[in-house]
Amino acid sequence: MTLVRHYDAATAPRGFLRHLRPIVDYPAQIWRNRFMVQNFLRRDLMGRFHGSFLGVYWLLGQPLFQFVVYFFVFGLLFGNTKTGQLPDAHFAVFLFSGVIVFHALVESTSQSCTIVVDNGNLVKKVAFPSEVLLVHVSAVSLVIYLVGAVVLVIAGLVAGVLQPGWSMLALPLVLLVQFVMMLGLGLLLSSLNVFIRDVSQLWRIATMAWMFLTPVFWEPAMMAGRFPAWVTVVLFDANPAYPLLQAHRAALGVTGASHDLGTWGQPIGDLWTALGCSTAWAIGFLVVGYGVFMSRKHKFADLI
Repeated sequence: MTLVRHYDAATAPRGFLRHLRPIVDYPAQIWRNRFMVQNFLRRDLMGRFHGSFLGVYWLLGQPLFQFVVYFFVFGLLFGNTKTGQLPDAHFAVFLFSGVIVFHALVESTSQSCTIVVDNGNLVKKVAFPSEVLLVHVSAVSLVIYLVGAVVLVIAGLVAGVLQPGWSMLALPLVLLVQFVMMLGLGLLLSSLNVFIRDVSQLWRIATMAWMFLTPVFWEPAMMAGRFPAWVTVVLFDANPAYPLLQAHRAALGVTGASHDLGTWGQPIGDLWTALGCSTAWAIGFLVVGYGVFMSRKHKFADLI
């Protein structure tokens, strides 16, 4: 006997919570479709290098270019206004560690915005699990980050400004949290972009502001006593990228500056506190993103 699957928009169950229940099966669904995810991952990586002279070295090209620009502008051009001294290797490692993390975050979420629209031929198939389509996008950004992290560790050890320890064993946990956060944001943005195509353009503008409001190339100690309390709350407590950056830096052994900004080499903060905060943000984004995506999934085929 053959069973025919059909969907009726008039009688289909509605509601955010109703579509949130299958989230417990989401990891198992990703595992069942792991070969499809691997093929998408391989195609994405190979497509970036096809026909180029530098090949895989382009993985590091954009983060390195961003680092050079920011280091020149915020490090060499302005320097340290309090001491009048140019930044040392500590600042360079601090800056590059923030650039590679935020670049991976922006890379993943920006591509996720249009992933459903760009793969309309697959999404229109009834049995295709479109919620798995975003997994490889987050995985590619982690590969890009790992390439930069290897360069960061080598350069930091050679310069003698990196202080790696047992905390580096927690890096896989930090990467898992980052993956979950990017996946949750990607699910939310991709579903919204189906209905409002301006989302992808607005997100690029928002991420630019987000980057400047996050301590990527400035030290959090710079904010001490300079602004009202609510400003620091917005920049740190209400900023999901801040604990993620600090968790990465603490795991890799990156150090920060003292409160007077006169010396570098100070501890960056507690790893587990930053990891706990970023985990809470990641789970929140995944729950919201998955619920919104699944509750609107049945409309995708008619709009793309």
